[in-house]
Amino acid sequence: MIRLDRYFLREALPIFGFGLVLYVALGILTNVLPRAQYLGTAPFWKTLEWMALFVPAAVSLALPTAILLAVLLTYGRLSRENELLVMQAGGISLLRTARMFLIGGVLLSALSLGLAQWVIPWANRASVLMYWNALVPERNALFRLAGQDLVVGPYRLRFDSYDATKQEVVGVRLETWQDRTLTVILAQTARFANSRLIFKDYQTFTLDFSQLPLPDFNSLAEAQAGLQNLIKAQNIGSAGAELSIRLSQTQQDLEAKYAGGGFESAVPLSVWWNKLRNPATPPKEQLEARAQWHTGVALSLANLMVLFLALPIAVRRTASLGSALAMALTLTIAYYVVFTTGKTLALTGAVAPEIASWLANVLALGLGWWLGKGIYR
Repeated sequence: MIRLDRYFLREALPIFGFGLVLYVALGILTNVLPRAQYLGTAPFWKTLEWMALFVPAAVSLALPTAILLAVLLTYGRLSRENELLVMQAGGISLLRTARMFLIGGVLLSALSLGLAQWVIPWANRASVLMYWNALVPERNALFRLAGQDLVVGPYRLRFDSYDATKQEVVGVRLETWQDRTLTVILAQTARFANSRLIFKDYQTFTLDFSQLPLPDFNSLAEAQAGLQNLIKAQNIGSAGAELSIRLSQTQQDLEAKYAGGGFESAVPLSVWWNKLRNPATPPKEQLEARAQWHTGVALSLANLMVLFLALPIAVRRTASLGSALAMALTLTIAYYVVFTTGKTLALTGAVAPEIASWLANVLALGLGWWLGKGIYR
């Protein structure tokens, strides 16, 4: 690292740090404020711990805007004070002065990808569980799952209510299909035990719907034979008997996935990637996987795209500190408006996710190239 690089870093790092802290704080507040009305009885330290779980996602969103602010203010000041002109007169190109910024953009993009794969999904899952089970336990997550059809691997689970005193779900139905054969378990109550669901006072039926419609029977014997072909098996447990079924997800997994509350996705990028490459994935899930994977990668690479756009704007469009701040705010809002619009179009299928998810980055890249005459070309 030569003296020039150290000089630019000394100018830019404090601004970058300030912008990062500011935008992360704003990101946390936007998550906390809509739920603040329900946190009146929550312990103070638990609330702080819960707020800290929003930091990884907020950092991922704040990195591009912090880079934008740092580049605009740093290059804006150097341009106004003619320091960039002196460097160019000495044979140092503008692109060379940005070497450390470009290296930093690559490193921060790699950091964002790592956060999206390993840290953010864990933090988002933990924030959902802590909110429903520790901060507002009177609104327990299982209460919110009651009455929903929950997809759990090959099974579909539904229960009528949750008994908090006994920690049991009430009025339970678990069903699974294999071709046209339905196996259903009905139970008065059930409880979760890690990845097992233990039914109590249960009834199990296996029905072969390929036997429908039933023909007209000429005798009672024919009717009995027809019903036996329809009802392949049944198992009526004795009073108090229990039946244990292993599920592919735990109670916490179901709560994080289905409890709602407006929290962000707890799914890593690799899971979306595997889903979109799996030909057996249903079309609706395939569309969601394509949209989520492309938007996740696009957001991680936003650090480089925004940097590419910010450099020519900072050199030529920031005549004063006020204009630099105004330009940073305008570009930040514009980028995330376009990004959010693209993500919405991708998730709804109105535009192919491979196109819609990258709209903001492509626009930033194109505008930066157009404005960057004398810098990039």
